[in-house]
Order: sequence, then structure tokens, then C-alpha cells
Amino acid sequence: MSRRAATITQADVARAIRAARQAGADAVEVVQSNGTTIRVILNAPPVAPSDEDAFETWEREHAQAKAARRRDRV
Repeated sequence: MSRRAATITQADVARAIRAARQAGADAVEVVQSNGTTIRVILNAPPVAPSDEDAFETWEREHAQAKAARRRDRV
């Protein structure tokens, strides 16, 4: 079964974003005929990664608890 042609292309979205930036808009919303919506916020603050992710925090706490259990056994 072959794939059907895309209803919107990456080039279409890129054109919409460029036009919105030139017009000074804060956001771009592309709505397709099938109801799919693509919303791009242009002036949103950047998302900065945290210094330590949740897994590293858990791993550090788990290692400390494990060491404490070992000390209690001795």
C-alpha cells in the first residue's frame, strides 16, 4: 500500500513561520482541513535544561540510602 501525499509540507510550515516573524506575530497556527492544528509560539522563552534530571536525583538518593543500610548492618 502506497503512502498518500501530505496535505501540508514542511516547506509550507516554514513559509508560515517566516511570514509571521516578518509581520511581528507572536504565534503561528496552521489548521488543516482534517482538523489537525499546528501551533508554533515564536516569542516563548527558551526551555533551559535543569542542572540535574529526575533520574540523577533518584539515583543519588538511592545510593545514599543504600550506603546507610550497609552502615546499619555492620
